[in-house]
Amino acid sequence: MTVSLLSVLRSSLALSASLLVAIATAHASPASAVAPTASPSRASATATATDFNGTWKIDLHRSTELSPWKSLELSFDIKGDHVVLHRVFAWGRRTFKETLDLNLKQEVNLVPTPWWPDNRHLGAYSTGDQTKRVRAAWLDGGRLLRLSSDLTLETQQGNREVNILSDYKLSANGAVLTLTELRSTRNRPIVYVFTRVPAASAKP
Repeated sequence: MTVSLLSVLRSSLALSASLLVAIATAHASPASAVAPTASPSRASATATATDFNGTWKIDLHRSTELSPWKSLELSFDIKGDHVVLHRVFAWGRRTFKETLDLNLKQEVNLVPTPWWPDNRHLGAYSTGDQTKRVRAAWLDGGRLLRLSSDLTLETQQGNREVNILSDYKLSANGAVLTLTELRSTRNRPIVYVFTRVPAASAKP
């Protein structure tokens, strides 16, 4: 009788242990089944098209001579495929302002050019219909704005067709803007380096 009772108790304990193991297994989440939490990827530090927006002032010490001008400021207002570029040349009290209103969806933009402020000491002036034909495109993922401009200049030797290839390129951190120009009238490139003007200091 005692033996039978012990056997029954052992069987009951073994069954209870099996049940406990089964219940624990059913409710536990194996480490291998838990998907690791994905770490959010960091935003790229590379400058993009909208980082052009704002005002930029030339660094004369790092640039090709701007003579006869003593200052040049650029202001960009970029919204999608619409790019507005303001250029302000200054020399003492003399200033010249130019606006390029460009639609990048258009193959060619016609920009009024009543006067050619670049290298005015050369004695070259805008002539003909006094417009320049500008092709514009973004390159390098929006870090570089390329303008190809065709215009007719009046010189002492007569009218001359001129092409100007202008590359506006942002540094990777968006702090420096470099303009490299190749002109069909010049053998060497022109390089202008600009630094950003703080919004509070920018002229309206």
